[in-house]
Amino acid sequence: MRTSKIFKKLVTIVLALIILSEVQGQDWPGWRGENRDGIVKGFVLPEVWPDQLTRVWQQKVGLGDASVAFVGGKLFLNVKQDENETALCLDASTGNTVWSTVLNPAPEVTGGARTHPGPRSTPTVKNGKVYLIGAGGLLNCLDANTGKVIWKNENYTEVPVFFAAMSPLIVDGKCIAHLNGKENGTVVAFNADNGEIVWELKGEPSTYSSPLLMKVGNEEIIILQTETDVIGISKTGSLLWKVPTPGEQRFYNSSTPIIYGQNIIVCGQGKGTKSFKVEKSGDTYSVTENWVNPDFGTSFNTPILKDGYLYAHEARLGKLYCLNAVSGKTCWADTTTQNRFASTLDLGKVLLSLPAHGRMLFYEPNPEKYVQKVMYKISETAVYAHPLVVGNKIYTKDQETLTCWQVE
Repeated sequence: MRTSKIFKKLVTIVLALIILSEVQGQDWPGWRGENRDGIVKGFVLPEVWPDQLTRVWQQKVGLGDASVAFVGGKLFLNVKQDENETALCLDASTGNTVWSTVLNPAPEVTGGARTHPGPRSTPTVKNGKVYLIGAGGLLNCLDANTGKVIWKNENYTEVPVFFAAMSPLIVDGKCIAHLNGKENGTVVAFNADNGEIVWELKGEPSTYSSPLLMKVGNEEIIILQTETDVIGISKTGSLLWKVPTPGEQRFYNSSTPIIYGQNIIVCGQGKGTKSFKVEKSGDTYSVTENWVNPDFGTSFNTPILKDGYLYAHEARLGKLYCLNAVSGKTCWADTTTQNRFASTLDLGKVLLSLPAHGRMLFYEPNPEKYVQKVMYKISETAVYAHPLVVGNKIYTKDQETLTCWQVE
């Protein structure tokens, strides 16, 4: 009897800790979160939306479009300060600097990307290390506690035509990165601890898109969108299959593929969204097209998959739209111009979108129509970095400033 009571108390304590953890928010160790799906846990919907967000703190941190990672109460940033690319670690509660490490001289950003001179790649934090890619494609690995550089990529230094933005993926002790430019684009697996090259897959032109994992049968594989294709890669570096990416503009795909069961949904640059099913029989993979929606696609944003529907900003004027993820049919398209540079997160009962114009939108995940709950102006300068949501705190990075907001 006494043992039973003790067990019940332990269960109660464990459940309380789990609930407390979810309320406080989960770690966000890199691009679009732990699973790269943009799903946020721990946000509590207010009974009444406030007239304004409460600003908790604000810090000038440097130039750049990279999103912020959050692990263990610390924020990790990839920015340009003066003439250098710099890694920063801040205390999430106060905004105070924990450490700052100069990585390398910042490259001169030219051509179509010249208005974005800072880093765009979100840091990836794993096993006490932080991995960052600069605007020129240089990869650094740092100690997450001290900021000390552990290793850096010295082999793949060709600058991509529109510079680099993909975020590295850590898989089974390997750091997966898509490096070099159009002619020599290479998917590389580094030993995550020491930077030694484990394998490489050449001939895949790099883009802004980031890799993620998908389980097919009993095997996990790496999914990546290149300049022209969506490809499946084994964890040992073998090319398993490839499918042409949708879209009317065959350059610099930006969206991350979306995993929906055994299906992949992908947007190319411009009009076009495609869904296809990936299956495995023995050692053989097969890919079957489910549907194509030629009317809607994204430019510089990745859709959110919510309850069987896709929500995103279209490629021209950034108008919000919704697609049925099973059939590909258009559910609705809003008429309000937003911005094709945008981000969308799933907060549970609401979706959050932050277009580059700096007006943060909260709206219902409603496949019938667009229902906006509230809008907040959070910046006077352009916002290209995706917001970070931890509990009911929202961290936003505009051109040079990081701000912590509270939804009360």
